[in-house]
Amino acid sequence: MSESIPTPADRPQSARFTRPVIEWGIWIAISAWIYSQTGYFDTEIPEYAFGATGWPRTLCLAMALGATGQLIYQIAEIRRGNSPTEPAITRVRQNLRQSLWSSAKRLPIFVFPLVYLYFVPTIGFYLATPFFIIGLLLILEVRSPIAILSVTSVVYGLVLLLFTRLFYVALPTGRVAPFYDINIAIIGIARSGM
Repeated sequence: MSESIPTPADRPQSARFTRPVIEWGIWIAISAWIYSQTGYFDTEIPEYAFGATGWPRTLCLAMALGATGQLIYQIAEIRRGNSPTEPAITRVRQNLRQSLWSSAKRLPIFVFPLVYLYFVPTIGFYLATPFFIIGLLLILEVRSPIAILSVTSVVYGLVLLLFTRLFYVALPTGRVAPFYDINIAIIGIARSGM
């Protein structure tokens, strides 16, 4: 006689809300703690209305909104009778059975950001970021040129808008002369018309 392993669907519906609520609470606690730490450097910056804490506090609020959205999604899925954690459990069980080679195929998703971070100080953030986005999409097996171009354009455009026009964050511009010049030109184009 074999015993079956209980799944999240076997638990009462109220008990299935526990994990999403705990995850939400952890994200809210993290964002609240980081938000509270910004008080240590809350100073005014000339010609910048939001001060030194403007963009860190915005990111904290975005994190809290994202966590709340995820909680609402998970609760809606549980009420529909689906378990948002069931696919994750299934993947974990399948991963335990997979070979070392199939696990090694996932290694680039962890290594590629480290390579990007290694080269950003030399090449510059503004020049390296589009290539990072394209590379990440290729690692995630996105093959449609239209999807790659549109996602890269939208994400890179938002990054330029947020960091160069809205928050005035000084990101690495590169240490090598041609890369530095290209990064400065990109910043100039992004800030034109201000």
